[in-house]
Amino acid sequence: MKTKMKSKKIAYYLRHCGNPHYFAAIKPYLDYFLEQGIHDNFLVVRGLSSDCEELKEYNGYTHLLTENHDLDSYDLVLTPTFLRPEERTEQTRAVQIFHGMSDKPFTYARDFNNYIRCLCAGQRQVDRLKQNGNNHNMRWSVIGYPKFDDPVTVPGLFENDRKTVIYCPTWRKANISSIELFLDNTAVIEQIVADYNLIIKPHPNIFNHSRKLFDRKIVNKLQEIHGVRLVRSGNVMPWFRQSDLYIGDISASGYEWLYFDRPMVFLNPQPDLLQPSADPMSTTYLWQCGHLCNQINELKAVIDANLRSDCYHDIREAILSYSVYKPRDSGATQRGLDEIEQILATTHLEPA
Repeated sequence: MKTKMKSKKIAYYLRHCGNPHYFAAIKPYLDYFLEQGIHDNFLVVRGLSSDCEELKEYNGYTHLLTENHDLDSYDLVLTPTFLRPEERTEQTRAVQIFHGMSDKPFTYARDFNNYIRCLCAGQRQVDRLKQNGNNHNMRWSVIGYPKFDDPVTVPGLFENDRKTVIYCPTWRKANISSIELFLDNTAVIEQIVADYNLIIKPHPNIFNHSRKLFDRKIVNKLQEIHGVRLVRSGNVMPWFRQSDLYIGDISASGYEWLYFDRPMVFLNPQPDLLQPSADPMSTTYLWQCGHLCNQINELKAVIDANLRSDCYHDIREAILSYSVYKPRDSGATQRGLDEIEQILATTHLEPA
């Protein structure tokens, strides 16, 4: 006779309500465990804020929010963020759920050795993590990317037959975002909007007032642009589905765009310093997948040219396969769940 699993307390650690990209990463797992109805599930934040009520992502989930951020009081912690030293102890039972596939070097400077498991999207992520000497004994599994399993569909933002361009600037940390360059060139924005539908989907931290580099002037400028659709969301996949060409910089969203195999343009935030690189450990490894725009005043012409002719298909598919295990087989969430359920079924949930 099969023994019924004892209920466990699972923490989904978001740190702050204003981190909807973290919520998007854990949502497939949360939805599964809520449907199963076996375990107690908690969305853990360090403090409740207005974002908890304002962000649509949390609709139907706000009753799960808690400020109990003593992570050792839970049987298991699923964390899409990187736990800071003051947030964990050697007893913290954490599974890393990566919230993206970044090329940002500071992502891979973290120490994951005492996590129970790191659920990696693909081999590139593992290779980069293992370059950090702190992670030589890291416990990891390659599962794929759950957001690719069933990309969400939402109503279209435009009702016309024009091509749609989506611009996804990254967070302003380490001077690798193009957002200020873009916003300071209104003439270029007007050129794009004259011929194309334009969606602007910034990194969620751009709107997160709890972040050190938050700048209200940037948010105001974004909200004042006419003729565009500004999206604040933790999951960019629904808006990617509606788009024909992607503009990014060092944004990890570019790896999610690879799923759709459509043209890419990279707006260089540091033209005198950054160039495409074939080194998987490089900040600009993804830049091999599209056209690099070093001069903002050339952006409209670059968009035109790449919508007419796209010659980066082969390298995009190669980098997608290296970065994401079985990217289009719709099995990543189940592989992740298999790992988590195996851990939950273990009597003693001790870190490696």
